[in-house]
Amino acid sequence: MSGSPLVEIDKASKIYRSPRGATTAIADVTVQIGDGEFVAVVGPSGCGKCTLLKCVAGLEPLSSGEIRVRGERVDGPPDGLGAVFQRDVLMDWRTALDNVLLPAEFLGLRRADFLPRARELLGLVGLADRANSYPWELSGGMRQRVAIARALLCRPVFLLMDEPFGALDALTRDELNVELQRIWLAEKNTVLFITHGIEEAVFLADRVLVMDRDPGRVALDLEVALPRPRPIAVRDEPAFAAHTAKVRAAMPRAGASRAA
Repeated sequence: MSGSPLVEIDKASKIYRSPRGATTAIADVTVQIGDGEFVAVVGPSGCGKCTLLKCVAGLEPLSSGEIRVRGERVDGPPDGLGAVFQRDVLMDWRTALDNVLLPAEFLGLRRADFLPRARELLGLVGLADRANSYPWELSGGMRQRVAIARALLCRPVFLLMDEPFGALDALTRDELNVELQRIWLAEKNTVLFITHGIEEAVFLADRVLVMDRDPGRVALDLEVALPRPRPIAVRDEPAFAAHTAKVRAAMPRAGASRAA
């Protein structure tokens, strides 16, 4: 990471309490994310990936520690935040264009002011000709492209992505990995990307954070020293294999799958 961090996670811990006892989801996590940096978080189920994302998004309060975005302590969703989830959560009664425009309407902004941006984004994600299509007329991959365009409408400084391609087939997932890289290179948002896929994390990210569990903690912060743009064929290269091997080796206790 070069320059001042956009996101600072300082000794962050989250403990969930119930009548049956306390569960530590994440413990003493300290990470900095630079402006325009793409950081992927990978780890097994139960390692605290999604808890970390919720805390960064201001949706869950920390039990201890602090998270700052642009120097401001996070105590609710920070300004300039966009999000994409595993489920696209599109409104079936609205066209692709109208779904992309939702954030502006939610914020009470003039629709007409954002129409050019919405059309530009649909073009960026390869759906310029499907602006008037409804979600039920689109494939799963197309729906996620609409969701990405929607998240980018108001030019977010910081984009959170929670396993956005986890429900897609392998070929569509590979295609969207390439498309997301292209979109990120064009938009240069800061991205925190949660995934179970080791190869996906290494392909997309500038840095990969490997999380272990019991409790959730950062076991490895790996810089991905691969040139961009990265074609899918980079996955067949020795340098790529060396990066994925380092990620797998950092998760021995978690029983991480050999399949990405």
